Amino acid sequence: MGTRSLTIFKDGKDEILVMYRQFDGYCSGHGAELLEVLKDKQLVNGLPCGANDPQMATLANGMPCLAATVIAHFKKGPGSFYLHRAKTRDAGEGYRYTVYDKDDLICLKVQAGYGKKWETLYDGPAKDFDPEKAEPKEKA
Repeated sequence: MGTRSLTIFKDGKDEILVMYRQFDGYCSGHGAELLEVLKDKQLVNGLPCGANDPQMATLANGMPCLAATVIAHFKKGPGSFYLHRAKTRDAGEGYRYTVYDKDDLICLKVQAGYGKKWETLYDGPAKDFDPEKAEPKEKA
């Protein structure tokens, strides 16, 4: 059985969509891949350069643009990744990743758990997230 995860995208107080991942949802799997997409991105309101400007690859024109960028990165064919309505929860996930902005900084909240019992493993700037350190330790 795979380790499922949800990636939740928030724009201000509004949740805009949820991406479901069927397997590899743990911090050193999905968390590390998500970090690769987010770590060098900058949120802007309006694009300051032309389409061929190399800076364009580092920009996201708001949270909806960032969400589309993340989805485009992960979705390469049928299966594995699915989009759900905002506020979808309890889809069998063991991890939840919430991508949000705080003062134009891309932030990430990472939680592990099931049902009503969730532990926050990380909450802060996405670029500072360390998937290996955040990974829950197995209990003996």
